[in-house]
Amino acid sequence: MTTPDAGLLAAARTPTAAWLESCFGPGALWRPETLPERLKDCGTREFLAGVGLPAVGVDLVDYDATGLPERGMWEADLDELFGNRTPDDDTPPSNWGYCVGTFGELHMMVDAESGTVQIYDPNGWDHASGHRGEAAGSLPGLIGALALLARFDGRIRNGEAKTALDEFVVLLEELGQGPEDSELWSDVVENLREEYEDLDED
Repeated sequence: MTTPDAGLLAAARTPTAAWLESCFGPGALWRPETLPERLKDCGTREFLAGVGLPAVGVDLVDYDATGLPERGMWEADLDELFGNRTPDDDTPPSNWGYCVGTFGELHMMVDAESGTVQIYDPNGWDHASGHRGEAAGSLPGLIGALALLARFDGRIRNGEAKTALDEFVVLLEELGQGPEDSELWSDVVENLREEYEDLDED
């Protein structure tokens, strides 16, 4: 059984600005000038203001947050996105979410009240199946996992995909985002195995 790297695990559990820049590059982090009033979760607010989000693209998994500095976080009514609001419901929205990046077409939406990161699939919006499950229990958790993946990028692409992905999954499981816990990482890991493991060096 693969033993998780204790140093990487500790860094991903509580990602700092310095560690994230070591993963994504100097100047990669974006901090909103003002935080949305409807964003209530204290942990999310502290992370956005004090650490920031990597406003980067990660080609390995088609992750894109490069538009954050210009456009900011998209604010949306999660009940509407996830099909929990009927067409004739004209009451004011009360369940807000904020997009912090996309994996392909999937939007990572931070729940304003709980701080969990939910997956929105716009292809399902018009037939009440826009919700694709939970990506992570918190925004720092999602960003910590993404930073880990960035550190494994070279090994995955260059002939060590199976070993690198096995190590990555162990770390994800320790973070509570293993394939059994996160719809996002379940799909990401499966896709990476299919694309890269056959290219491993003998």
